Amino acid sequence: MTPSPSALRLPADVERTLSHWLSEPRFAGDREALQALVASSEAGSAAALAEILDAFSQVLPIGTGGRRGKVGPGPNRFNKVVVRETAQGLVQAMRAAGDTPQVAVVYDTRTHSRDFAFAVAEQCAAGGVTVILLDAPRPTPELSFMVRRLGCGAGVVISASHNPPEDNGIKIYGPDGAQVLGERDAALMRAILSVQELPELQEDQRKLIHVLPPERVVAEADPPYHAYVLAQGVAPPDLSAAGLRVAFTPLHGVGHTSVLPALRARKIEVLPVERQCDPDGGRFSTVRSANPEAPESMAMAIQLAEETGAHLVLATDPDADRLGACVRGRDGKFVPIDGNRLGVLMLDHVLAHATIPENGWVLTTLVTTPLLATMAAARGVMAVDDLLVGFKHHAGMAAEHPERTVVFACEESHGYNRGDEIRDKDGSIAALLLAEAAALAKLRGETLLDVLDTIWCRFGYHREKTLNYMAPGLAGRQAIAALMQAWRTSPPAGFAGLTTRRFEDRLQPRHTGSPTRDLPGDVLSLELEGEGGKKCRLVLRPSGTEPKLKIYGLARSAPGIEPAALPAVVSQIDGVVEAVLADAHAQIEVMMRPWLGSAS
Repeated sequence: MTPSPSALRLPADVERTLSHWLSEPRFAGDREALQALVASSEAGSAAALAEILDAFSQVLPIGTGGRRGKVGPGPNRFNKVVVRETAQGLVQAMRAAGDTPQVAVVYDTRTHSRDFAFAVAEQCAAGGVTVILLDAPRPTPELSFMVRRLGCGAGVVISASHNPPEDNGIKIYGPDGAQVLGERDAALMRAILSVQELPELQEDQRKLIHVLPPERVVAEADPPYHAYVLAQGVAPPDLSAAGLRVAFTPLHGVGHTSVLPALRARKIEVLPVERQCDPDGGRFSTVRSANPEAPESMAMAIQLAEETGAHLVLATDPDADRLGACVRGRDGKFVPIDGNRLGVLMLDHVLAHATIPENGWVLTTLVTTPLLATMAAARGVMAVDDLLVGFKHHAGMAAEHPERTVVFACEESHGYNRGDEIRDKDGSIAALLLAEAAALAKLRGETLLDVLDTIWCRFGYHREKTLNYMAPGLAGRQAIAALMQAWRTSPPAGFAGLTTRRFEDRLQPRHTGSPTRDLPGDVLSLELEGEGGKKCRLVLRPSGTEPKLKIYGLARSAPGIEPAALPAVVSQIDGVVEAVLADAHAQIEVMMRPWLGSAS
C-alpha cells in the first residue's frame, strides 16, 4: 500500500509537493526510495521526518557553486528529475537569450556523476541543442576553457566539488565560460522553476549528442587546455636545477589529469599518491573530507613526502579547481598554508617574475586577505578587493572589462587563477605557480615560509581565520536566516573589547558603478577597532554550498617590521583574531540554539 503523506501532519506546501512526487509519472525513478522514507516517518522515525521536511521544503537553489545537495528524492535534493529540470531550464534560457545552441558537458568522479551527465545531454538534445560530452572525468576549469574555445552557448559540470560523498551537484556556465551571475543567473532560475514538462528524447535527436570517449578526450580535449595552463606560469621552462620534489594527491578526483602534466613540463619531479588517483567509486574512503582546505586531507601525501624526501605537498579537490598545500618547516615537519597565504605567495611570485601589462589587474573578495591589494598597489597594479564570494564574481569583472588582463585572481577558500581564457578558479594553474615559487625559493636557499616572513616584514603581518558554524536541515536554514536578520536590524556593538566602527550590509544598494561589485549578497561586514590601534574585520556569510554559517576574522599590523620583532607582532595579531572569533562564535551560539536545540 502506498504511504499517505497526510498522516505525517506536514506543512501544507510540503505535503502538496510530496504528494506530487508520490503520484506524478516524471518522479517514478525516485518513487521506491521516497515511499520507504514516508513509511519510516509513519513508523515514528524522527530522522526520516526531518529528511522529508528538508527535502521538500524548497527548490534546490543556485548557490555560489551551482546547485548542490544530497542525492535523493525531493526538489531540495539532487536527483535525475532536478538534473533534467535544470537542463530543460537551461535550454529555455539559452533560447530566450539567443545563445549558440551548443552545450559542453563534463563530469567528475562521484558515484552517479556520469549518469547525471548523460541525463543532461539527453535533455538538452531533446530541446534541440547540440551536446559535446567528455566521457572521462575531467576538471571543472577544463570545461570553462572548452566553452570558450569551442564557442558554446553554455557549459555544464556535474560535480559537488569537495562536498561529502553523499552529495552531487550541477554547475551552469554561460557563453563566456563563467558560472551564471546576476540577471543571467536569475533568468536561469526562473526558467528552471517554470518547467512543467520534460520533453522526451526522440531517436533522431540522439545525433545531436557527440560523446568523446576517453582516448579522444586525451588526444583532442586535453592538449589545448594543458598548453594554456602551462602558459600561465612565469618561471623558466626548466626548473630541474632546483631539485624540487613534490608529493601530490587529487583526493580521488581528477587533478592528476591536469596537475601532473603541468609540473612535469617544468621538469619538476612529482610523486602522485597512487591510491588517491583511484576514483574509488566516489566514496572518498581514504579521507574524512576531500577538501584541500583541511590539512588532514593531505595525510597520505604528507606520508609519501616523508618517505621520499619531498619538499612540497599539493592537493586538489575532486573537480580540481582548488589547491591545498603543505611545506617543510625549519624543523623538517610539514606545515599547512592556508588559502590566503597561498594566494599571497602566488601573487608575490607573479609580480616578481611576470611581465605585467599596463591594463593588468588583481581580483579578490571582501573576505580574502587585504595583503593582496596592498602588494598589487606597491607594484602599480590595480586591484579590486571587495567582490562577493564565488569566482563567478571575478569572471563578472572580467566580462565588464574585456580590455583588462587578469594578472591574478584569488579567494580565500583556496581558489586561484591567472589569465583570461578560464573564467573560474583552476587548481592546476595554482599548483604550477606555487611549485614554481617553491623551486625558485629553493634555488635561493629559502623555503616558502621564509618568503612569507619577508613579505610580512615589508607590508605588515596579516592573519585571517574562518570558523564554520554547522546548521543542517530546515531548522539550520531558519536559524541562520534569523541570526542574519537580527544582526542586520541591530548590528552588534562590538566583540572582544573592540567596538564596531563601520557596519556594511551587502544586501543594501551600492553605487560603485560596477554591476558586479554592486550585486547584493547575504553578507554582513563589521570593521572593529579598540585600544592600542587594534583593528579587525568580522564578516558573516551563509555558505552557498553547504549547511553552515561562515564567520571570518581578518586583522593586520603596521608595515615595516624588523625581522627580530616579527614573532611578537604575530602573537599580538593572532590574539586579536582568535579573541574576536571566539566572542562572535559564543554570541552566535546563544542566538541560534533556540532554533537548533540539541542539534547545535
